[in-house]
Amino acid sequence: MWKTCVTLALLICVQVCAHGPLYPRIKNGVNAQQAWPWMVSLQDPTCHFCGGSLISRRWVLSAAHCFIRNHGTVMDKNSITVHLGLMTQHGVNPNEIVAFVEKIYIHGSYNAATNDNDIALLHLTSPVPPVPFSPISLVAHGSDFPPPTSSRIIGWGQTVAGGFIVNLAYPGILQEAGVVVVDSTQCQNQLWTYTTNPKPITNNMICAGGPAGGNIDCLKGDSGGPMMSVHCSQWVQSGITSWGGCGNTNLPGVYTRVSQFQQWITVTIQNHPSRDLPRFINVNARCPPGTQITRLK
Repeated sequence: MWKTCVTLALLICVQVCAHGPLYPRIKNGVNAQQAWPWMVSLQDPTCHFCGGSLISRRWVLSAAHCFIRNHGTVMDKNSITVHLGLMTQHGVNPNEIVAFVEKIYIHGSYNAATNDNDIALLHLTSPVPPVPFSPISLVAHGSDFPPPTSSRIIGWGQTVAGGFIVNLAYPGILQEAGVVVVDSTQCQNQLWTYTTNPKPITNNMICAGGPAGGNIDCLKGDSGGPMMSVHCSQWVQSGITSWGGCGNTNLPGVYTRVSQFQQWITVTIQNHPSRDLPRFINVNARCPPGTQITRLK
């Protein structure tokens, strides 16, 4: 595990830890207007290293690569603290709570070389209170947001300033940005065109980038956080920040396709007495009259 922090003159930045193949991946985002009720900051033990999303009272969804060290072993659960209710990484967060991890579940077919099946679950030692926190719903198997659905990405990862990737300036305000879903074939072609030795885009991945090829993406420290869209006036998570992109023009970011893992998530959670399952939403279903299908916050 190593830590990176860039200090320019008197600028104090937020420390970002990296674990395993944590890809430099919100660039060109804006300060969030409020704390998202399901957004999680994972810290080791006081240094933010990845994001995650609360999907039920005792379960957090994140990316597998966040928890794999360089020599292939899984992080010690006791070294992780789970922070909810954060707007900033420093200072006063009135609604902040800290939770602890009972067990880390890495998908059994996660491939560190290709980033396929890049998904993990954290089982918390105690349930998160219902107010002001609310879990985000997940896209159900067999349904997905098609291109070019407007989506939102959020995180405390590195940003780009003056052409240099730097850590968030103190106090580390949560960043958010709008992206659109990109066709997988187009995404693969762009990776082949603009990168060397690109990884294949599998059915377990979904791509998204800035509108009209814009320069918007996630960066280091955003991994594990949600990509989400609105369906029938509610936010639904479709992706987990995984790899690629790096904020380059015409080069989308790649996210774990949540809908492909409904069975794995369900089986993993049902093995626990609480059986605190998340809510899965068929986003292909028609919405009641008067509800919004997809929009940006």
